[in-house]
Amino acid sequence: MDRGGALAGYLPKEWNGQRVAVRFARGRGFDARLVDNNAGGITVEAIKEEGAEEDHARRAFVPWAAVRYIQLLEDPGEASGA
Repeated sequence: MDRGGALAGYLPKEWNGQRVAVRFARGRGFDARLVDNNAGGITVEAIKEEGAEEDHARRAFVPWAAVRYIQLLEDPGEASGA
C-alpha cells in the first residue's frame, strides 16, 4: 500500500496544539507544537524551554515536500487535561 501521499491529505484536527516530532525528507528534524496544516504544509511553534524568557513563540512553516513523517508525541487528551 502506497502511503506516500497520506500527509498531503492533512493531519487530524485533534493534532493541532499537540506536541509532534517532525522529521525531514533529508536530514534531521525537531520536536514542536503543531499549530495548523493545509495543502501546502504545516505550521509549527517552537516548544518553550523551561526558564526561557521569550514572551512570544517562534513559528515556522514547513512545506509537505520537506516532510518525511510527523509523529504525535502526546495523546490528544493529555494536553487538554481530559
